[in-house]
Amino acid sequence: MAISTSKQFLFLLFASLALLQCGTSRNSSSSETNNKKSYTPLENQFTVPGQVNASDIVYSVKLHRSGNNLSAPIIQLNSSQKLRLSFDLLEFESRQLSISFTHHNPDWSRSSLAEDFYKEGYFNLMLPFGRVSRTERPDYRNYQYEFPNENIEFLVSGNYMLQVEDADSGNLLFSMPFFVSENQGGIISQVETVIVPREEGRVSHNPESIFETPEFIATPQFDLEFYYVQNQFWGRAKEAGELDTSTPGEVRFEVTRNNSFVGDYEFQLLSLTDLTQQDPQILEYDPSEIPPRVVLFEDVQGFTANRNQTPLSNLSGANTSLSARYGNVHFRFDTDRQLNNDSDIYLVGDFTNWSLRSDYRLKYHQDTDRWRTNGIIKTGTYAYKYVVVQNNEIKDLALDDSFTRSRQEYHALVYYRDPDRFYYRLLQTNNFFKNN
Repeated sequence: MAISTSKQFLFLLFASLALLQCGTSRNSSSSETNNKKSYTPLENQFTVPGQVNASDIVYSVKLHRSGNNLSAPIIQLNSSQKLRLSFDLLEFESRQLSISFTHHNPDWSRSSLAEDFYKEGYFNLMLPFGRVSRTERPDYRNYQYEFPNENIEFLVSGNYMLQVEDADSGNLLFSMPFFVSENQGGIISQVETVIVPREEGRVSHNPESIFETPEFIATPQFDLEFYYVQNQFWGRAKEAGELDTSTPGEVRFEVTRNNSFVGDYEFQLLSLTDLTQQDPQILEYDPSEIPPRVVLFEDVQGFTANRNQTPLSNLSGANTSLSARYGNVHFRFDTDRQLNNDSDIYLVGDFTNWSLRSDYRLKYHQDTDRWRTNGIIKTGTYAYKYVVVQNNEIKDLALDDSFTRSRQEYHALVYYRDPDRFYYRLLQTNNFFKNN
């Protein structure tokens, strides 16, 4: 009897020690987890939430309506319109790539629709093999894909995201947003210029629109949402805060004055027609390096901004010819702005899909008193700008000269919260411009 009691005591003792150790391990693990810094997305991003930027081998990503490489990625539902995706992989060997599509709400959260409700076709589609470039140093492969097609059809309107993956490894290479509209109802838009300067001394633009509602819209003030987007920066869509439904059959909408757009938004222009020293923007050219080293004339804050009336959407971006070449392009920036220790300067533009990338962070060189960065860019025509990142926020007006009068592009988007189908339908879009 004493032996049995002793065994029970030892068993309880070891069990208690084991539980104590597990509790300590859990507390330690929890403490380690709490000590790790959580990732906080940057505020004021140009790209939409959840959009994945190109990997270090993907370049020159373009998505536009087929037949018009200057158009926004918007097509009409149940029409013959198609989107064309084009991008390069800087490598000679071919890869098997797949593409898939997801449906989203206006804020780019995933919608609740099942996959077979918003599209008809395969879940993952294989992309055609890439075409080898006709140039070398470096070699690259160009991939192109048009959709919808016999393998993929979209059944509903709304916001969509495409994802391109390496089919062998399953790694996501990049994702891009696009839109499918129903073309329901009529819409006209204009932009009011507010001369009274904003807080940062900039002219304001207030887009305003009139939407003729379809007959099935019973309560537009509750069922509809309206958004504006400037210069195809889809991640910066602003919801219209002022609605007027007093006229039967139409809704007047506009952004509130305290949420207006910058009317003199500034950007730089890079036109690399050819990689030679005869190009007026190229100071130095060294073809012995791979890719060739290209040094541009320096950008000076307040003097080198683009001052013509060409909007960002009128720039063709990367040259899609297989004979187009890549260069290692070096940027130099001269600014008198004093930065805090917690601030950085980044270069963003069409060649980065307007996303912040660590390899485009500028470094200050004390010997020349200039900020510098470089990146691999294909010949073409691009818009770009220098932005400050401070306190986890993109301050894209900090390095502007405030005197640019460039043409601004706008899109109005009208969404309907379908009470029967429980998703957001994109009824109508409208593209318009404003000169300064």
